[in-house]
Amino acid sequence: MQLDRASPAAALRNCVRCFEQRKASIGGDAVVYPLVARPDMFLEFYLRQRYLVRERQSGVYDLAPCSVVVGPSTYRRSELVLCGHFDVFTIQFNASGFHSLFRAPMTELADRAYDARSVVGPCVSDIEQRLGDAASFEGRVEVANDFLLQRRREPDLIDGVAAVANRLFRDPATFRVGDAPASAGLSVRQFERRFAEQVGLPPKQYASIIRFNAALQAKTIAPQRLWTEIAHEFGYYDQMHMIRDFERFAGESPAAVMRRIAGSSQSWM
Repeated sequence: MQLDRASPAAALRNCVRCFEQRKASIGGDAVVYPLVARPDMFLEFYLRQRYLVRERQSGVYDLAPCSVVVGPSTYRRSELVLCGHFDVFTIQFNASGFHSLFRAPMTELADRAYDARSVVGPCVSDIEQRLGDAASFEGRVEVANDFLLQRRREPDLIDGVAAVANRLFRDPATFRVGDAPASAGLSVRQFERRFAEQVGLPPKQYASIIRFNAALQAKTIAPQRLWTEIAHEFGYYDQMHMIRDFERFAGESPAAVMRRIAGSSQSWM
């Protein structure tokens, strides 16, 4: 698989984390990739084949729309079933970045994926066309920057809730959620309400999912590392607490999840 990644324009960096492009040709047996809980909020464009998504509980298959808005996920509800030729462009947002740009009701996006037209509007069709016509990844980044710069509001300002959410995302091991309301200059109740409005999830749940993803990513990057070492690095009380998070957010033990990811990552990650 070919993976490209680029930073957004400077004026967008409070809202947008990065742009990504994945190109892959998967022949033979389909690659099945588990979609575990994750904090990410993204807008994704399928410029060749589209993903086939299988619901984990029902086994029902659904073909992704040409472009999709995907909210943060709190459990492993589905998996990708991939076979064919893919050209995917993704806009990854910071914690409250999508809300800042599009003023979407974020609590309605949690654990959901929608056709981008129903959330962003009919302009998505033009963006799809321009991304498909771009001759390079750099050209696609320019298209995405132009599109998002037209949506920005007060680009030099970031409120206290957004600042805390972004810090949680960057530094899950050391930032204490209990300190977050004071950091944002709000009461606990005000902070929790505004956090859910901007991010889509309660702050404690969001922080737990970030920590789980950080631990999973650490093991994926360095499979030889011990789970006890990873649990300590990311602030788990002990390894058993980390195992409980894996069962809650991935539906399986750490070892079982890693076997699934290892079986598909060579083709897709």
